[in-house]
Amino acid sequence: MYSWRAQIGIIAPSVSPNIERDFARFVPKGVGTATTRVEFSGKPTPEELQKMIRQLSQTASIFRSMHHDCVAFGCTSGSLIGGAGFDKECCQIIEEACGWKGLTTSTAVLDAFEALGAGSTAVLTPYPDETNELERQFLEDNGIHVTHITGMKFQEPRICYIHPETVYSHVKKLDLSGADSIFISCTGLNVLDIIEPIETDFGLPVITSNQATIWGALRCSRVREKISHLGRLLTI
Repeated sequence: MYSWRAQIGIIAPSVSPNIERDFARFVPKGVGTATTRVEFSGKPTPEELQKMIRQLSQTASIFRSMHHDCVAFGCTSGSLIGGAGFDKECCQIIEEACGWKGLTTSTAVLDAFEALGAGSTAVLTPYPDETNELERQFLEDNGIHVTHITGMKFQEPRICYIHPETVYSHVKKLDLSGADSIFISCTGLNVLDIIEPIETDFGLPVITSNQATIWGALRCSRVREKISHLGRLLTI
């Protein structure tokens, strides 16, 4: 039995395979995962994200038939698009639909800032400006000062195709003055393998959406194993 320590459910946007790949690669032995998908156009605009959220309850209900220690909605912008407290609303939607403990990426990210003692951050995203502004406001309303936020202008047809090296090059361009952390936002990005180099090169703790979701889901499931190559967060 693969899930003798914990069983985690993942709700992934339909165009974003990277979060389930990251869970499969990095969860410790004895932790099982199951993924389902919620329909999403792939355009991270407020309108399209709201369309995805309207399907969250029905999607989460799929997990009702089997025990899960945690069911995580793996989308950063989607779980904060309604403003302060919206992530908790999404958690409640999940719990009412499936009966198990609910988590969202943005909830895990906020918990990660607290665990690291980080009160300010420079943020890199693949989102348009209007979504970035909503994310900035969400973080600020939750007590995280955003020193700088910028969206990558990328040529790839989907966020999930952006190379980690491309993300690193954008991090190098970030204005880090006044920041005590770096936040790379979006579960569609493939960046877990560059957390260690970024922390080493820039001297700041790094939070990424998938890293924080893995961390949060494991701790929600009472699994506290440390995974040092995923950055300082996974050593707490």
